Amino acid sequence: MVMLGSMSQLDLRSKELDTVCAAVRRGQSILVLGEAGAGKSTLADQVLNVLSSEGYEVAIASYLGSAKTTLIEVADQLGCPTAIELDNGKEKQMTLDELRAELLKNLTCGNRVLICDDAHRFPASLKYWLEAVLKGGGRLILLADRPPASGIFLKVPRIEMESLNTDVVRSFMVGEALAHGITLSASQIAELEQRVGGNPALAKRVVHEFVLGLSEANSTDHRQYIDGTPFLISIISLIGVVRFIGLGIGDRSLYIMGGIATIFAITLRTVFTQANRRTTKL
Repeated sequence: MVMLGSMSQLDLRSKELDTVCAAVRRGQSILVLGEAGAGKSTLADQVLNVLSSEGYEVAIASYLGSAKTTLIEVADQLGCPTAIELDNGKEKQMTLDELRAELLKNLTCGNRVLICDDAHRFPASLKYWLEAVLKGGGRLILLADRPPASGIFLKVPRIEMESLNTDVVRSFMVGEALAHGITLSASQIAELEQRVGGNPALAKRVVHEFVLGLSEANSTDHRQYIDGTPFLISIISLIGVVRFIGLGIGDRSLYIMGGIATIFAITLRTVFTQANRRTTKL
């Protein structure tokens, strides 16, 4: 088992890191999808370090409650002006439209890259501006959790952050438990791991809850579930067999019941599929 002290989230996300940096080097933008706690912000910091070492000018944008404040933060990171010098020697702060125009000009030339952390939280005005940056040839790295299937989120290629495997998740929990001065038994680790679903942040949190005596909360914030589609298809197939049996022996009631059950099962599958797409997929 790999212990936490010898492994970090950055090491575990090396595949995503390589993919994102390779896209930027090819002049492309990319969308990284991952649930809360999967390590998107940590990945953003590592991408910034790697690309900065290669000569790129990189800024990380996080929505700060207002579009203007967010753009000023980006401008400061890129060394872009945020004020206009007047004829009398004084300065006037740029308006929101002037900031958009200035940053658009700077992000669509040179080796500049904008990383948008939690991009799904950006207001519509900033999303429209990001589309203008993309159209102008700017390079964007969007990090989001279940973004809407529209606008900028449909215009760039995407990758999904993979959930961590069981051994790695348990390593996180063991390391976190040791940091709190406790040792978890194999059965306790197995029980807590069921609530994590491959999410490193949740792996740490469930240990905190265990230390506080909250281990029976049975919280399941992750969205990694077992795919029940094969089971549903098997049930539909069995119902179809019942229909054919009814047809073969001339039992109309059995044939009709099998037909009704088949339609119900197909309808149920369609409803579940659409619900899953609305909540977890683009």
